[in-house]
Amino acid sequence: MADIAAPVVGPSAAARLRGMVGPVVFVVVLLALWKLAVTAFAVPPYIMPPPEAAWTAFLKEADKIGYALFFTLRNAAAGLLVAFVLAIVLAAIFVSSRKVTHAVLPIVIGLRTAPVLAIAPILIMIFGRGIGTAIAVVVIVSFFPIMVNAMKGFSSTRKNALELMHVLGAGWFKTFIKVRLPFALPFIFAGLRSAATSAILSAMLAEWLSGAPGLGTLILDASSYRKTGLLWAAVIVSMIMAYTIYWLTTAVEKRLTAWRN
Repeated sequence: MADIAAPVVGPSAAARLRGMVGPVVFVVVLLALWKLAVTAFAVPPYIMPPPEAAWTAFLKEADKIGYALFFTLRNAAAGLLVAFVLAIVLAAIFVSSRKVTHAVLPIVIGLRTAPVLAIAPILIMIFGRGIGTAIAVVVIVSFFPIMVNAMKGFSSTRKNALELMHVLGAGWFKTFIKVRLPFALPFIFAGLRSAATSAILSAMLAEWLSGAPGLGTLILDASSYRKTGLLWAAVIVSMIMAYTIYWLTTAVEKRLTAWRN
């Protein structure tokens, strides 16, 4: 029995280890290049501190960074959730009705092409200097790639599956839930991966512009007070969180689309 079970567990664990080697090697090489560049070109610490200075600042200001990270993740998660629901609803409507697509899609595209920096003062006046502005910025930045990929996914449903649902007497909603949505999952997750990584950046941008608590404000304050170690520590934390969100999104996609294999 043990001999039969061993080959099943082994490749899975080995695959996980192989998946971890790449990111670890990348981080080590990046830190080595960072240290080499700072040393070789004698970069002043007020411009770019060495990696150990950023690590020291992280340990010293861990509470402050964790507090700011909480607000940024909260804003990004809330905005991404709203963007996801809005994108799926709009994509479903656009696929179902060409008249609505021709009437509403140009407005959606126009809203997406508006520079966030240009409309940020308007958003601050509407939503105030808090979570409302951060959510609005994240939604504007994140919903479009999800919507475009969802539209492509909903349109890629096999015709024989749609015809089968029609023969069985299924309505639009049941056909959407049972057929269109499962077929569109790979496309939706492709857009979600792109949107999820940019959600952190857009939340930080909103914090930077509005002064709300978060990593964006922390980085701005650290820059103003010339705390370059803290600044770089916060930047690295934001990069790690963006990669973590991307990895989690990929893992969820594999779990939900395993049936396709």
